[in-house]
Amino acid sequence: MMKSISKCCFVLAMAMASECAFAQGNTQSGTPRRQRPVAYVIPTDAPILTKEKGGTYVINTSGLCKDVKGYKDLVPVEITIKSDKIVNIEVLRNNEGPKYMASASQGILDKYIGMKVKKVQNAKVDAVAGATFTSNALIQNINAGLNYYLEHK
Repeated sequence: MMKSISKCCFVLAMAMASECAFAQGNTQSGTPRRQRPVAYVIPTDAPILTKEKGGTYVINTSGLCKDVKGYKDLVPVEITIKSDKIVNIEVLRNNEGPKYMASASQGILDKYIGMKVKKVQNAKVDAVAGATFTSNALIQNINAGLNYYLEHK
C-alpha cells in the first residue's frame, strides 16, 4: 500500500514539475517560447459625434458599437461627413489581423466615400470573402455611426 502511494506522489510531482517547465518556456533549445502579443485595449469613452469648423462632422464608433466585434475584437471607425456626404472613413486602432483588415477595408470603405448619408441606408454592401467577420463589423460600425449622425446632427 505504501509503495502505491509513493508511486502516486512521484507521478503527481513529475506532472507538476513538467507543467512548471512548460509554463516557463522551452528550455531545451535555450530560447523562451514565443508569447502572444498583448491585445490592444480599445478605448470606448471617445466622443461619438463632434462638429468641426465648416460644418464637418466626425463620428467615432468606439463608444457607439461596444458589442460589434470582428474576428478578434471591436473594429471602430471614424467617419467624416461634410454637407451630408461621406468624405472619409478611417479604421481606428484594433486587434484584427493586418491581412484581414486590409482586405476588408479595401473592399468596403471606398464604396461609401462620396455617398450621401441618407442613401447609405438603402445601399447594399457585401462582406469581403476571406475576411467576413471583419467586413461585417466594419459595415455595422459604419451604419451605426451614420444612423447616429442622422439622429443627432
